[in-house]
Amino acid sequence: MNSPTEEIKSRIDIAELVGGYVRLIKAGSNFKALCPFHKEKTPSFNVSPTRQIWHCFGCGKGGDHFKFVMEIEGLDFPEALQLLAKRAGVELKREDPRIRSERNRTYDLLEEAAKYFADNLETVSAIKTYLKKRGVIDKTITDFRIGFSFDSWDGLLRHLHKKKYADAEIEKAGLAIKGEGGSWYDRFRSRIMFPINDVNGRVVGFGGRIFQPIGDSQRPTAEAKYINTPQTLVYDKSRVLYAFDKAKESIRKQNTCVIVEGYMDALMSHQAGVVNTVAVSGTALTAEQLKAIRRLAETVISCFDSDLAGEEATKRSIDLAVEFDFERKAAILPHGIKDPADAVLQNPQAWQKAVLEAVPITQLFFDNALLRFNPETSEGAKAIAAAVLPEIKRLANEVEKAHWIKKLAGAIRISEESVWNEFTRPTPETRVATTAEAVEKRTPQKSRHEQLEELVLGLMGLSVKAPEIFTGLTSDMFVKEAHRDIFNELKQNAGKTATLVQIQTDRLNHLAFRAEVFLAASPDKEIEVGSIVREFKSEHLKQKRDGLSRKIAEAEKTDEETILAALVKEYKDTCDEILKISAKKV
Repeated sequence: MNSPTEEIKSRIDIAELVGGYVRLIKAGSNFKALCPFHKEKTPSFNVSPTRQIWHCFGCGKGGDHFKFVMEIEGLDFPEALQLLAKRAGVELKREDPRIRSERNRTYDLLEEAAKYFADNLETVSAIKTYLKKRGVIDKTITDFRIGFSFDSWDGLLRHLHKKKYADAEIEKAGLAIKGEGGSWYDRFRSRIMFPINDVNGRVVGFGGRIFQPIGDSQRPTAEAKYINTPQTLVYDKSRVLYAFDKAKESIRKQNTCVIVEGYMDALMSHQAGVVNTVAVSGTALTAEQLKAIRRLAETVISCFDSDLAGEEATKRSIDLAVEFDFERKAAILPHGIKDPADAVLQNPQAWQKAVLEAVPITQLFFDNALLRFNPETSEGAKAIAAAVLPEIKRLANEVEKAHWIKKLAGAIRISEESVWNEFTRPTPETRVATTAEAVEKRTPQKSRHEQLEELVLGLMGLSVKAPEIFTGLTSDMFVKEAHRDIFNELKQNAGKTATLVQIQTDRLNHLAFRAEVFLAASPDKEIEVGSIVREFKSEHLKQKRDGLSRKIAEAEKTDEETILAALVKEYKDTCDEILKISAKKV
């Protein structure tokens, strides 16, 4: 009978799991992607559906299902086990107390709160009437689990007490506040509740919109329109994007992510069929959020509010996207429509059209600058250049830069040379500091012999049924003891019908995967394998030669002629072997 971990692996395909976080590209029998764990422009992250493992040749990280989830979610093993067991539908019958971590208990508490709020909504007709006036249909209410918090100081607290949760736990989850007198009360009261999920669909927090019935004078009007869960053990507002769990598949398929400001904007966009939409909930985009999007898409479309303040706020967010090599576009709403939610309410096709016809960010700022300033005056021309040149500088493609320089010069009627001079003039602006600019941490560089040692073992693993090409290899050629053990086991099974699975260790499985990826780029695999094996033998002999050279130097000091003669002969024979390997034709 399979263990829970083996059962989970058998039910979840590694490519499907990783593909929920990273945009995978087919590469032969494997998949490739930009590594989610370090910044790179050329994909070095590989996933093997055959072996059900992953490995990055850039940063050196790799492993199985559990290792990937632990790395990308920041979980320990018990937490990753819980998450994947739930996804795979595997029941962990005998629950280890260590598995029931504080984080998992918090997830359960938040899930219970989401159910409570959703049940409340069904009992308050005024809320459903309000949502319908905003254009929200019943299916959207259900899909996004919209709920309601009663106008009560302890409604949620009392409900969670019945479920055996303590006041301190509820406060830690961001759902209660401790008053000056030492008692707790509900954080959310008389609010329409929007559950906020993580990438796996687990509730991690809430956003609450104030709902005050007409004629109710009891509640202070100065209360914030929206309040959100504060930072907690499971909710980090700098990382979470509203509706990302529902949008990720569409984002990956369309290679584009639409970014809006609020909960209503996001859910109404989904309702209108623009499913690749996420919301930042009124805050500026962060580097961590952009990294999550970049794993799945190359283009971001931001929707600007109709006023200048909204445009500038969104500009600050979208500027950060440059650091992650996004193609940046803007969806322009029809005149008189404030946000995507209103656009969908009036005409869903208008919002779809705005997204479909989104314009490059540079084009947007170019057009807006021409509307605000008069290009016929020197002051206007200077203002237009000041508004547009920073956007042109952010472009990565030199042809694009030249195109916009030419267009700007024509619009303000001055020579291209003058615009180029202004473009290249140093400015006091400092670049935005982001995690994308951090110095990349690399694993220590392995020696060529170490690299060859691992590659040869991987190739042996792939060729266990055709071992003749490895004639002449001996265990003493391998520096690491673990590698010598693998070599000896492979040698014993050489030519037999045993499969790699029957004789593999986890280490060998990874080495074979790396060798497979290495060979995939070779036009003649047999020649490539022969070349690698010869180089490995040569490197071993060179190390042996260098060791003999040191021994000869020591023997010369002692005048032990017999020993010296033997060493010199062995040195000469070793050099001859190196020359023989170097001269050998494939």
